[in-house]
Amino acid sequence: MRPVSAKEPIRKRLLEARREMPFEDVFRISAAIQKRFLGARLYRASRRLSLYSPFENEVLTDEIFARASSDGKEVCYPKVLKGKRHLEFFRVKALGELKPGAYEIKEPEKRDEEIDPAGLDLIVVPGVAFDSRGGRIGYGKGYYDRALKGFTGVVAALAYEFQVLKEDLPLVGHDQAVSVIFTEKRTIEVQAAGTRNG
Repeated sequence: MRPVSAKEPIRKRLLEARREMPFEDVFRISAAIQKRFLGARLYRASRRLSLYSPFENEVLTDEIFARASSDGKEVCYPKVLKGKRHLEFFRVKALGELKPGAYEIKEPEKRDEEIDPAGLDLIVVPGVAFDSRGGRIGYGKGYYDRALKGFTGVVAALAYEFQVLKEDLPLVGHDQAVSVIFTEKRTIEVQAAGTRNG
């Protein structure tokens, strides 16, 4: 089976499991994951970071935003340009600035504080499935893979433990790996993040 088609059953299975989570579990487990992330050295060392707006029971990020804002860090969120299949990043000073956008995911409404992702220290990404080598499967549109290409900072993933698979994911050449994965049970530091061939 080709890597691209091999991703589909994994994506379908884990998306279904995530959608079936009661929100009480999403809230409780997300709190533990965010606490682990906020206690990490890579968070403390960052000055400029990007977060994502959670969608369909993804790990929540609101506590990270609140702490980062109070710690005086610059926080940005991505905005989807569907026609170009591209992400642009904009600074956000309050969560109320985020409005439903592409795919009904909340994103920055104003566009006057664009941030070059190369200037970020840390990009926090969502995902559907991960492996212990930093492999990541998203929704299949490739937005983050394109945004992360050439990025030299830290790429951190927030995931429920069940999203981190024991077997290596079937990846292709343009898939971008993450540097570290935070779950409710552990922190997985990846030795060599970046592009990984399946």
